[in-house]
Amino acid sequence: VGVQVGQIAPNWKLPRLDGKGSVQLASLRGHPVWVNFFASWCPPCNAEAPGLAKFAAKNPGLRIVGVDLLASEKDQAAVAAFAKKYAIGFPIVLDGQNSVANRYLVTFIPTSFFIDRNGVIQAIVQSPIPSTQIAKYVEKIGYTPQ
Repeated sequence: VGVQVGQIAPNWKLPRLDGKGSVQLASLRGHPVWVNFFASWCPPCNAEAPGLAKFAAKNPGLRIVGVDLLASEKDQAAVAAFAKKYAIGFPIVLDGQNSVANRYLVTFIPTSFFIDRNGVIQAIVQSPIPSTQIAKYVEKIGYTPQ
C-alpha cells in the first residue's frame, strides 16, 4: 500500500547533491515540509521546476527537499545542471538506488509529499503542481505562503 495521507512519513537520510553532508527527514520535524521526487530528464519535472524554485525563494520558512531519482539519471552532473538552470536554492538529495522512492511507492514523477510539523503526510500529489496551486497544498501543512 505504501505511505498514505494521515500516516507519519517514514524517515530517511540521503546525501546532498552539493556534497554538504546529508538530509534526514526526521531532523525537519517541527517544520512544514514539502518533499518533491523528480529527475532532471523528466519533462513534467522541468515544467514544474521554475514555479517550485520561485516559491521556495519567496518562502524560506517552508522546508523543501528535492529527491532526485539517481538510479534513472546518467550522472550527478545532469542533476547539478538542472539545479543551476532553475536556480534551485533548496537542498537536493540523491536517492541513488531509488530506495526512498520505492519505500514511498513513487510511480510517477514528479510526486510531492506535503508533511506537517508533526511528521504526518497531509497531501500526496502525483503530477506537476502549477504555481497557482502550490498555496493550497502548503496551507494543508500549516504554512502560510508569503
